[in-house]
Amino acid sequence: MFKIGDFSRLGQVSTRMLRHYDQLGLLKPSHTDEWTGYRYYTIDQLARLHRLIALKDLGFSLEQIADLLNRGDDLPVQELRGMLKLRQAEIARELQVKQSQLSHVEARLQQIEQEGRPSPYEIVVRPLEGHTIASIRQIVPHIAEMPYYCLVMYEQLYATLAQFKVPTLEPEITLYHNDEFQETNLDVEVSLPVAPSTQVATERLTVRDLPEVALAAALIYEGPLKEMEPAILALLTYIGTHNHVIAGPLRELHHSGPVHSNGQPVPSAVVELQVPITPSAH
Repeated sequence: MFKIGDFSRLGQVSTRMLRHYDQLGLLKPSHTDEWTGYRYYTIDQLARLHRLIALKDLGFSLEQIADLLNRGDDLPVQELRGMLKLRQAEIARELQVKQSQLSHVEARLQQIEQEGRPSPYEIVVRPLEGHTIASIRQIVPHIAEMPYYCLVMYEQLYATLAQFKVPTLEPEITLYHNDEFQETNLDVEVSLPVAPSTQVATERLTVRDLPEVALAAALIYEGPLKEMEPAILALLTYIGTHNHVIAGPLRELHHSGPVHSNGQPVPSAVVELQVPITPSAH
């Protein structure tokens, strides 16, 4: 048997926490000397301690840990591994959301810094030509997940068109259909121009006409996609300051080719951002 200090070193847990776990009934010593009060542990108790710490680090409450450890099956390693994978996914999403929030703050800061200065982008107002497009449209749960969903949707689009031997044209066109800004449930469509005679349609893929637009505000952005938000804000600011009204979904045209390669975003892209508008009467 091991004294509490020795068991603490074996399990890499402080003696204070071991006493706390004893008081809670989570890990009671194998033996407590009735005269001295010294706690003694056996090597077999390390397995329970390792499970206890793993569950605690996974974010379970002490009450939940007690229920799991007292089920009588010693919580198999495979079950712990499954819990770990779930927690890894949760943490990855939390980090993704935080990174997205930081990017939004940076974009707003850049916009504030540009106040009173000429826009760093050349914004033009012009008509937009129409296209026949093959597209996949889906709701993206959160704005932070946009890169992942766009990657998967474009992969599905290319694979489906290749399966039906449909020739594609350029550029890729991503459309954002929400009528107002929101961070969740984003209505996104990824598309490729195809010949007007294309007849393919599946449960996921649609061939439709993307109509021409009489007037749109547009600019060219060059750089990483994840840093494009300041350009979007600059375009929307231009529309607002000129008293125009947004009259259709934001279009994102990838003029430098596909924006994903080998399952990853390309380091830099040339993108045209277009917003259909109704011009001010003034």
